[in-house]
Amino acid sequence: MFPLSRFVHAFLHETETKNAKFVGTVSDEAFNPNARYDLSETAVLKKEKDKDFIILNITDPHFSDYDIRTLLAIPAARTIRRLVRQVKPDLITVTGDMVCGASTRLSVDRFTALMDSFHIPWAPMFGNHDAESNCDRNFLAEHLQQSQYCLLQKGDPAMGEGNYIVNITEDDRLVESLILIDTQTNHNIEKQKQWMAWAAQGAKELSDGQAQVSVFGHIPFAQYQAAYDEAWDEKSKKWRNEFGASGRAFERICCHRNQDGSPIEFGYFDVIKKAENIPFVFCGHEHMNNFSLVYDGVRLTYTLKVGKGSGYQSGFNGGTVITVGSSGIQRAEHRYIHGFFTKTESVF
Repeated sequence: MFPLSRFVHAFLHETETKNAKFVGTVSDEAFNPNARYDLSETAVLKKEKDKDFIILNITDPHFSDYDIRTLLAIPAARTIRRLVRQVKPDLITVTGDMVCGASTRLSVDRFTALMDSFHIPWAPMFGNHDAESNCDRNFLAEHLQQSQYCLLQKGDPAMGEGNYIVNITEDDRLVESLILIDTQTNHNIEKQKQWMAWAAQGAKELSDGQAQVSVFGHIPFAQYQAAYDEAWDEKSKKWRNEFGASGRAFERICCHRNQDGSPIEFGYFDVIKKAENIPFVFCGHEHMNNFSLVYDGVRLTYTLKVGKGSGYQSGFNGGTVITVGSSGIQRAEHRYIHGFFTKTESVF
């Protein structure tokens, strides 16, 4: 449990935490599309032969410095600890919105300390709420990186913050490559897409076309809306069989939208399709959606929210467990935590 003194400190320093601005150092990294894909320049985790590699994904815990979410972070942290004990993951991915609110200077350190306590590699991504506060994403990144287990790399600042690669190998053979992306739009999206294509092609060449590639990010692509519209039968309140769907949608798909409400198409999905080795996309962002379905040959999956911070769907508390075998991702399940009880639900 977080010390009560942290909450008291944040409350007493509310003016300072609201009005101050904490800015980190901009990365000097620059993506070169002509550079050779080098495994050693990515985060590399080793999978044991004949043993599954387990990824635990958590999303949208929404830790905050001094509002009610400071207290809501306590049960969220308890849930995360319980998931880690049960799942015993080899990697923890965090699909955004670790922190939120007007101030996150204290909460980012609390979240980092929590994750560091597991002594497990973890790979966070930034969401839309992470940088809404008095701390910019470079400042947050530097605090996250204080954890010796955090794999986050800032990447080329022209593409945003936190675009990086985590590779999983077995006997020095690449079996799964995770492309983790910044899904905000205040950066050079064309360059970011070029980097994604380069990363997917690099994994293909390095593995002679055998390795899978998966994309992880916070905000869903426009195709989540298109997929839902095609797959959900509003009349019967069921998924149409041909989409291999599971889960439900209890809120609007919150992809980036135009002023008229139509989804904005940035072209990420075109990159994924053209690569031909990216069968999975995972996102967070929406606290009340947990569906997964196949759209145009790619499985689009919402990961399960943890905690009650900033709104939640009743019963939606836990994480998503992704199993990687010798040929890449094999299956996934949502693991729900309800008090002393745990329920698992197959995603695919």
